[in-house]
Amino acid sequence: MASSSGRDWRVAVPFLVIIAGIVGALVWFAIPAVPMVIGWASGTAENAGTYLAASEEPQVRAIDGLDATAVDCRELYPAGLWNELTWSADVILTQTEERPVTAVAGLVDALAPTAARTCRWSNGSGEVVTTFAAVGDGSAGLAEASLAGQGFSCAQNDDVLTCTGESDAGSEYQVVAGNLWVSTVESGWQPDTYNDRLVAYLWG
Repeated sequence: MASSSGRDWRVAVPFLVIIAGIVGALVWFAIPAVPMVIGWASGTAENAGTYLAASEEPQVRAIDGLDATAVDCRELYPAGLWNELTWSADVILTQTEERPVTAVAGLVDALAPTAARTCRWSNGSGEVVTTFAAVGDGSAGLAEASLAGQGFSCAQNDDVLTCTGESDAGSEYQVVAGNLWVSTVESGWQPDTYNDRLVAYLWG
């Protein structure tokens, strides 16, 4: 009876030895490059961290007299927050020159913004509307009086007035410093640390 066909071990063993030798030679030649690769990876990570940290540094200081209508929303947001918002597939940004959407009675008339850039972010859950508006001297005092009377909680830190509260429009976050008023209304959607990061970017 004829034997069944199959691989001849006399051919397979030398072949495997040759492959093992090639792999071993490649590993041997690669060993001296390992420290260099590790150093490159570490340097890349360090540089990336430095870039991200630098991108969050305040870029817009002392915006008194801001010509808000000439400013793009991109210039008013820290890179990290901007990327988180714009890289989300369901988020839509609309830029307008509309005045703040606050529902606090009389606040817009009291502060009388002369120019405004409104950045309206929306997704399937709701929207976040932030307006950067140029206002006159003494606006912080007017804002505090108006907002405190509506039940808002206000605090002043390094000449930056921050007031938070609820209105018919949603959760409101009103900030006035110098001649800049930043009004944010969140309805159905509250991005993590949105307001804190925005204020830290604008005023440091």
